[in-house]
Amino acid sequence: MSKVNQGGSRPSQRPIGIDLGTTFSAIAYLDEAGRPATLNNSLGDMLTPSAVLVDQHEIVVGREALKASAMVPASYAECFKRDVGTVVYRREVRGVQVPPEVLSAFVLEQLKRDAEQRLGPIKQVVITVPAFFDESRRKATQDAGRLAGLEVLDIINEPTAAAVAYGHQHGFLQRDSAGESTEREPMKVLVYDLGGGTFDVTILEIKGPHFRAIATDGDVQLGGKDFDERIVEHLSEQFILQHGVDPRSDPQDAAQLWLDAQEVKHTLSQRSSTNVVVFHAGVRTRVEITRQQFEEMTRDLLERTETTTSIVVKEAGLNWSQIDRILLVGGSSRMPMVSEMLKHSTGKAPDRSASPDEAVAHGAALYAGMLMQQGDDNLGVSCILVNVNSHSLGVIGLDTKTSERVNAILIPKNTPLPCRTMGTFRTAKPDQRNVKVAVLEGESHRPEECIALGECVVRDLPPGLPQGSKIEVIYSYAANGRIAVSARVPETRQSAHVEIRRDNANELEDLPTWRARLLGREEKPNTGFAPDAVAPIDKNDRGGLLRRLDGLYIKIGYAAVGKVTPDALQRSQAAAQKATAAYRAAKAAFNHAEQACQQAEGGSEKLQSSSQLAAAKTRFDQYRTQANFACLVLGRECFKAEFQPTGTAEQFKEVVCLIAALGV
Repeated sequence: MSKVNQGGSRPSQRPIGIDLGTTFSAIAYLDEAGRPATLNNSLGDMLTPSAVLVDQHEIVVGREALKASAMVPASYAECFKRDVGTVVYRREVRGVQVPPEVLSAFVLEQLKRDAEQRLGPIKQVVITVPAFFDESRRKATQDAGRLAGLEVLDIINEPTAAAVAYGHQHGFLQRDSAGESTEREPMKVLVYDLGGGTFDVTILEIKGPHFRAIATDGDVQLGGKDFDERIVEHLSEQFILQHGVDPRSDPQDAAQLWLDAQEVKHTLSQRSSTNVVVFHAGVRTRVEITRQQFEEMTRDLLERTETTTSIVVKEAGLNWSQIDRILLVGGSSRMPMVSEMLKHSTGKAPDRSASPDEAVAHGAALYAGMLMQQGDDNLGVSCILVNVNSHSLGVIGLDTKTSERVNAILIPKNTPLPCRTMGTFRTAKPDQRNVKVAVLEGESHRPEECIALGECVVRDLPPGLPQGSKIEVIYSYAANGRIAVSARVPETRQSAHVEIRRDNANELEDLPTWRARLLGREEKPNTGFAPDAVAPIDKNDRGGLLRRLDGLYIKIGYAAVGKVTPDALQRSQAAAQKATAAYRAAKAAFNHAEQACQQAEGGSEKLQSSSQLAAAKTRFDQYRTQANFACLVLGRECFKAEFQPTGTAEQFKEVVCLIAALGV
């Protein structure tokens, strides 16, 4: 629970909230009267495209980058929010592999620069994220803010921010002359947030200044960009039917198709049909698209949002008659079919009183003002936020019946925060000298399908400890997202503690370094490190070091999959071999589905193949995650057994340095 209200002196800067979107971003502030307002960028636009272009002389962010994307696609990046927080992902821009956090930082830096032209220096901000973002994505978003030179006061869920803005707009945050909160009838609000690249749905109860999230769910790989893709496929299909060549084969023409698709989508929200000219190989073709065609080719995408929405209502223990308002947020929610679907499913007309583009940034600004503790007379608003966790948290345990490792969930999804719980486990063998508690995030009971957040180790237990000795694991999850795990062996009174926190940027270099690298101006400083030495280590960045360590273990594990290993490693190797084989099969199936989708003819065949491609992509991502986790386990055991697969000498050297820095 976050209680935020006013008290104290006026801060040196206005409260700032940033909606860091997949396709568009916005920044808002609180004016002298405590009202949220959107800050236009230097071009006078309310929204800034989350797009980055590396020109010959500078890095361009926003509208001008988007306009140039069709001319120099190899120098352009967009939609990188979908990949933020991943372990190995890099976007290639002008031949340089760039982490999504760095690209996001360039967008934040531009927003900061534009806002400072009007407000003066800006440091403290609140940044929003999709409610369904896991811990690694939230941490990476905060890292992006710090890289951009910002102090991130907090990360707030986008639907919650929108609800705060809605509550402010309708007077739920106001107080009477005596300073008491104005009495209002409580209401349950469902926030349907369909943005450019992500989808969230959250149910909140608003009772005066109290905002309590009840349930949340979403999809970080579903948004307006996927609707655009169907238009791109349709335009390409029509061109192929007439001319026998695919316009997507040329990078510039493909980039122009994406720009055209966005324009078509926006036009069809206002009109029943539109025309677009497709140009490729010196040939132009005029293609007409109707709203009905667009809705048919994207029906499955809309149904995915409908299914998720229904699941959230069910998980909240409610029915549609108990939902008082359905609030639409996100630019893609403007599509007429969204309102029609929700009205048909719920029997209620969606509430459009909040601006889909501004509500999230406005709510973030309000929350920033509360965190900065403005004086009571300045804003006259306060609220109490109670969020829920969007993913279950657990530890790896051993099933006594099957002897298989399982994810023992201790904090289920949609648990109100903050929370604290304890689970009791038993030692797996007699004379066990160490106890390792591996911390997981995810819904599956299979550890390899979850995200490893860290581990807590109780070391040097006394000899002779019998099998089945009790281990108490205490798991706590703070309102600000910090996760703490303690493990205790009562018989010996020995314990260990680990805290996983979004704190301090990871090992990424600063933005000036990345800017110089992308522009080809990077100088190679004398760091004092030999060419074969490991990269510098920041001991204060424990979370970043743990992720770096996991990445090394994954590389070692993949290298060991096909090698002859000691007997002690064969069980883990077999699991990794099985997982990597499934990953390779899923990758082959995805490639086949992608090829079949490109070759499909006719609307119905194209729609079916597109649906099969989406399912294949989901399986591919799932099996890749499983393979990475299995190889992480194998790599860790290889290191402990001092078994060094061919070609991993550098990884082993760096693991030694990281373990020493972490003290584990």
